[in-house]
Amino acid sequence: MKYETTIGLRYLRSKRKEAFISFTTWISIVGIAIGVMALIVVIAVMTGFQDEIRERILGVNPHILVLNVNGEIRDPEKTAEVIKKVDGVTHAFPFVSFQAMVQSGRQLSGVAVKGLNAGDVQFMNRLLKEGSIDALNRKGTILIGKELSKHIGLLPGDSFTLMVPFGGYSPMGAMPETVRVRVGGIFETGMYEIDNTLIIMPLKDIEELMGITASGIEVKLADVYKANDLRKEIVKQLGAGYFARTWIEMNRNLFSALKLEKIAMFIILALIIFVASFNIISSLVMTVMEKQKDIAILKSIGAKKRSIMKIFMIEGVTIGIVGALIGSLSGYLICEVVKRYKIIRLPEDIYYISTLPVKISVFDIVLIACVTMVICVISTIYPSYRATKIDPVETLRYE
Repeated sequence: MKYETTIGLRYLRSKRKEAFISFTTWISIVGIAIGVMALIVVIAVMTGFQDEIRERILGVNPHILVLNVNGEIRDPEKTAEVIKKVDGVTHAFPFVSFQAMVQSGRQLSGVAVKGLNAGDVQFMNRLLKEGSIDALNRKGTILIGKELSKHIGLLPGDSFTLMVPFGGYSPMGAMPETVRVRVGGIFETGMYEIDNTLIIMPLKDIEELMGITASGIEVKLADVYKANDLRKEIVKQLGAGYFARTWIEMNRNLFSALKLEKIAMFIILALIIFVASFNIISSLVMTVMEKQKDIAILKSIGAKKRSIMKIFMIEGVTIGIVGALIGSLSGYLICEVVKRYKIIRLPEDIYYISTLPVKISVFDIVLIACVTMVICVISTIYPSYRATKIDPVETLRYE
């Protein structure tokens, strides 16, 4: 071990008469540790929320939406088969979507109707709270969201009226048409807007009612993060007249807001570490003042300015390392406890999540630790530089 390191580490263990310096050293370590711990916990919670929202959105929505410029796909089965051949695509199936109104007794509500085949929505089995997906195989049977069922007071087996705009034609032109449907199942995605407005109806029923075979193709992927690359490949395979939108594009504003909020929280909590680093500056300044005689002796026996700086920078960096390690470990343990034992409960009627979601990212922990170390190194520069300015002659003249 070089003498600079030996002396720097020895200065951390102050003598009894220098107990206050030792106390400020511990305050510095605790301040850094608290800042790192808070930053890791908050970032883990925000990452958990972001992933939870993404999972809920992708639970019922397509990863890629393939549409035709004409508004309707004439040969949906053939188009779906072409898309399925693209490497990375797991499912591709036609759908029809339109706006409608539902009426049950005196309750009236606007809804978004999506037409799908029962075999294409098996991925929704985990979202189903009551009833069965196979109910879509029966004519006139639909699936509705949990919030919509509560709003208009419907249970599996109940019937209600669905008013379809432009469902019929008369000498005066297009006109609304009403159809009687039965609730075959109730699903819950956890997203209020979807659960309060979405109705899933058999594709064949919509084709008979409106004469539309398919308004687009829904595509599911093995890796949702490859959506942009696979979108280009799908459009290339289908040729002119087709275009596609990814789940990232369709929810860009939401995820951009979450990302911006995460960055803002990182900056705000990083300021806690920055403030704690001032304790390092004050601790080192006091150490320099206390150790003036030691510095003078070192310089008189040939120690260079660079070596003097190293001594105090090592002391400050050690404080930063210890604080960052304690903070990282405690932050990780808190996140692990919250994640495993689910000790923080949330009101489901407000957040639609029963417990606080936490996702621990090793990259985030390493990044936070590195940022902490950079701040601590910068904090040691001024006190270390001041130590090199001590004049050994003036300091030792009266000793």
